[in-house]
Amino acid sequence: MKYIFQKMMFDQRDHELLRIVSSIQKSDNTHDYFKRHFYAYFHPRGIQELSESRGMRIAYAVVYLLNSLEVGAMNERLSALRLLRDEVFNASESLFQRNTARVLVQIMKEIVRAKSGYVRQFELAHEFRMAISGKPRIIRKLLRQYHLLEMPESWNQISFDDHVHDANTKGRKTSSHLIMDAWVKGIKKLRVIYYNYLEPRFVTELLEAAKIMGINVHIGIELPSLFHGKNAQFIWVPKGFLDAQAFLCFLADNRTAAFMKMGREVSNYQKNCVIELLNSFN
Repeated sequence: MKYIFQKMMFDQRDHELLRIVSSIQKSDNTHDYFKRHFYAYFHPRGIQELSESRGMRIAYAVVYLLNSLEVGAMNERLSALRLLRDEVFNASESLFQRNTARVLVQIMKEIVRAKSGYVRQFELAHEFRMAISGKPRIIRKLLRQYHLLEMPESWNQISFDDHVHDANTKGRKTSSHLIMDAWVKGIKKLRVIYYNYLEPRFVTELLEAAKIMGINVHIGIELPSLFHGKNAQFIWVPKGFLDAQAFLCFLADNRTAAFMKMGREVSNYQKNCVIELLNSFN
């Protein structure tokens, strides 16, 4: 009965879209789409159009990114982010290109989350294929449905978040995931906070992901201090760097490295204090 209902109510392309999602959730590396990593090397308006429909390519790009955010290495996450950018920015010929891309990513995230509700997954798959058209009426409806603000296609909005964390501190998301979610929400400027010190490996993925998605990122280091005899926290935001390489050179400077070493010692001291407190309590 379940199979008959699915066949009657949904298009065959909806079934194909969900097969892609299901294969990734089950870690089925034999699925055909896992073998298509060469997509990242071809332009979406080029030879790819001869081998796969636009909707399936976008679906693959989004699910590939979401999967790499969970189990992939840094290079895989960045490669997936580039693939997603290239696909979704070329997904629609309408004037709603960026907003269409944001809706597509959000719908695919919902599909991945709706693991057990097969009817809901089919509904979302159908929405995904409708959104690919980029029609303003459909996109505006879906933006409201998913509580996303419509952003100007020139991407000149004033939107920011000045205090967020990634998985390198107390956040749950990798740097690439953080940037992707900020872009979906329409945030143009982001400040990512780290505690006491900063490692080059934190910076590399964050700045590269921000460059890919066109988000202006600043990095802040939260430091403890004494102010009039009381504990205080302040955030130092190094600025004035032309690119990620210049920032990495700044971190490699002997004076900066010595400062970061002291910050790491502070973090270790705080960690040991918490562990001792827990041991005393238990």
